[in-house]
Amino acid sequence: MTELERLAAALDASSAGGGVPVLATLAAIVTGSSYREAGARMVVHPDDSSTGAISGGCLEKDVVAHAASVRASLAPKRVAYDLTRDDDAPWGLAMGCAAKLSVLLEPCPEGAPEWLRDVLQRHARRDAVVVAVGERTAVADDRDGAAGEAWGARTSRWSDGVLYQYLPPPIAVVACGEGPDVAPLLALTGQLGWLARGVGKDEPLGPLDARTAGIVMTHNYPRDLVLLEALLCSPARYVGLLGPRRRTERLLEDLAGRGVHPQPAQLQRLSAPVGLDIGAESPEEIALAILAEIRAVFSQRAGGRLRERESPIHERG
Repeated sequence: MTELERLAAALDASSAGGGVPVLATLAAIVTGSSYREAGARMVVHPDDSSTGAISGGCLEKDVVAHAASVRASLAPKRVAYDLTRDDDAPWGLAMGCAAKLSVLLEPCPEGAPEWLRDVLQRHARRDAVVVAVGERTAVADDRDGAAGEAWGARTSRWSDGVLYQYLPPPIAVVACGEGPDVAPLLALTGQLGWLARGVGKDEPLGPLDARTAGIVMTHNYPRDLVLLEALLCSPARYVGLLGPRRRTERLLEDLAGRGVHPQPAQLQRLSAPVGLDIGAESPEEIALAILAEIRAVFSQRAGGRLRERESPIHERG
């Protein structure tokens, strides 16, 4: 289940019980750093429990306190946090982040709002969407996310006090193989809220799109040859191949012998050996290395250490 699906389910469950849940959205990062990117959301339930998070646990308690007035008035509310002066803050967060943030709280007496249901329906069709977070949240783009795709690595932009957030469908991981290394990969994929699908011996690859990562891990050379050709010719954004570099070179040579010559752009999508270099040994560690690289590729990041990153973790524009 994706994060948005969990939030929608939490809103529906709260409202079904006769209460008024509140949806809180990190609507702006004016300056400084934040634990999560703008557009992060959480649900505050009528009993003051919560689902999800908009920070590392620093803002949630105060957001819950503000949710009570939103629940009573049934009107949305914006709350500004100036953490550059947090020694003077009445709620005493003492975060030390030197950040200025804005959080939008919206009452949801009927459960998941229409815009969220719209987003989930589009994601089920593997479409993207852009939403606008202003005084309220609404779907802002009806062109299947075409505007958001043009933003490149960024997932949000601000204009005239409104946050425009690009929400692509979840990453789909297609793991080809039946060995002991497949199950941990699919399990961790599911925990991330991504779509996980295994492809066994002689099974078709099924639908693939630009939000798909295909992993070849059959440990069977003839089968790998067929799968590698199919994945490189597909729209899959990421193609991973388990095994040593020399084996990959041999596979590509054999494809050339069949008259298949992948273009440079296709080879650019190929990660072989698959995964980040973290010293992985066990199937679970290998799964972690593979999924970390997939996340980096889809985020257009190098996958290095954050301590060596000179620009902000969350790009703002």
